Amino acid sequence: MLKQSLLRLWATVDRLGVRLALVLAVALLPLMIVSILRSQSVVNEAVARSRAALTGVTLNAVQDEINLIEGAKAVAQSLSQWMPSLLDDPESCKLVMRETLKGNAYSFAGFYDTKGLVTCSSAPGPFSVGITPDLIRQIEDPKPVVLVNEDAPASGTSVIYASHPVYDKDGSLMGFAAISIPHKKLQQTSAAPTNAEFLTLNALGAILTAPGTLEEAQPFMPQLEPSEYISETAKSFRALGNDGTERLYAVVPVVEGELYALSTWPYDHGISGDFYLRNPALFPALMWLASLAVAWFATSLFVTRHVVKLRRTMREFAKTRRTTTVKEFQTAPGELRDVADTYISMTDMVLRDEAKIEDALRQKDVLLREVHHRVKNNLQLIASIMSMQMRQTRSKEVKQIMQSLHDRVNSLATIHRNLYQTSGQADINMDEHLDAIVRQVVKMAAARDASIELKTDFDEIRLIPDQAVPLSLFVTEAMTNALKYIGAEKGKSTTLCVSLEVQEDDRAEVMVTNSIPPQVHKPDTEKSSGLGAELMEAFAMQLSGDFSATAEEDTFVVRLNFPIDEVHQED
Repeated sequence: MLKQSLLRLWATVDRLGVRLALVLAVALLPLMIVSILRSQSVVNEAVARSRAALTGVTLNAVQDEINLIEGAKAVAQSLSQWMPSLLDDPESCKLVMRETLKGNAYSFAGFYDTKGLVTCSSAPGPFSVGITPDLIRQIEDPKPVVLVNEDAPASGTSVIYASHPVYDKDGSLMGFAAISIPHKKLQQTSAAPTNAEFLTLNALGAILTAPGTLEEAQPFMPQLEPSEYISETAKSFRALGNDGTERLYAVVPVVEGELYALSTWPYDHGISGDFYLRNPALFPALMWLASLAVAWFATSLFVTRHVVKLRRTMREFAKTRRTTTVKEFQTAPGELRDVADTYISMTDMVLRDEAKIEDALRQKDVLLREVHHRVKNNLQLIASIMSMQMRQTRSKEVKQIMQSLHDRVNSLATIHRNLYQTSGQADINMDEHLDAIVRQVVKMAAARDASIELKTDFDEIRLIPDQAVPLSLFVTEAMTNALKYIGAEKGKSTTLCVSLEVQEDDRAEVMVTNSIPPQVHKPDTEKSSGLGAELMEAFAMQLSGDFSATAEEDTFVVRLNFPIDEVHQED
């Protein structure tokens, strides 16, 4: 089964069109690879530009928030300068704090000491924020900072507050001046482009603000740990969102170490939604296939179809001897027209040579027929002269000798008549040939004894004339010898059986069997010195066969086993 499949595959591949297609495919393959690499490079560049643009858009989107926070830091610094004197007059301090909020997006302005007590603020009264980790860090390293408080005591909402240390006249740390900005105000100032989502996160990656609710913003977050994408520098990256969509992200620090802006686009929109950029290998592959199709069409138009036409013409000539003309190849290229012209000239020469050969064979056949015909006529003439001579002689012995010679001459005439009828063939059908000889010999003997019962059994076999002639003469002599001594017991029929049987190992056996009367001298045995026996031995030697003549009870059997010429044996 595998061998047959391989043979069928080879039969498919072993065609001009398929081979040309394979060669063209291999030839165009490097161009496709280069195109794919170039397209991939273009896509990578486009993605890089998209990421840079995404970072820029994010920076632009959070610029208002940055400006607002920087303003809060400046206000906190200004308050820190006035706070030591304002703390001496609580009412004036509260008034200043409240005036600070007017016309701004701030939600709180105030002062808190190192114990977390808010003694002067825009709030209705004093309150305590407690000793928080942020406060501890501020006391240990007093400096201007911007912090995030997700649950501010004054407003109860998430805020960003700018804090600046406050010192007394002696340079001792008194506390901190703070300006708070609610995240709600930051969200309102963000202008998000189409298909983009903008979020604010703390250092732990928790969502602080979003266009909708925090739950609605969760699907847009990347499936990464916060430490993998939150950094102190602006960056962009590509990752899967919690909704399973491939997205582009940009992270920009708003308050270093505290507040970060995160923007995200779906990846296909991030590269401008271009089908080519999203499928960089598809276009080169299509171009490769298109180039291959064009090359295939060109080779088929100018080469393959003309070669197929020439092959079909050759096959038709081989089967029907139908020729073609140069007109059928007028559209073919010059080289193929030359091939077609050479082929047409060759077919004309073949037809002329075949006509000459057929004419020569016809003349040879006519000549051979004439030879056989004249030999047959001459033999019949000799037989007629011998018949006339027999009628004039009075010696019985001479008549018997003349009769024997007459029968042999007639047998030869029969052989040549059959050769004349089958002239032009390389071999002779022996079953028909021997049947004619047997009936001729029996017909000649019928005048002497009309009660002979003849039985024949001939296998179909064809022999060359070099074998057919001696075999025919052998059968004639064997029958002549049998008819000379044929007979039967009283009450039994006189029989003569002639058979030709094909045996194994390309051999054949001819057998002539005749009945004999009792107490009759056995005719022409192997020890006999009669002319018939000598002739049969001579014919057997010509056939390279084994000859035997034996008496079996009331019959006499002559056998000849000989090899058949393998070249001319009928399949």
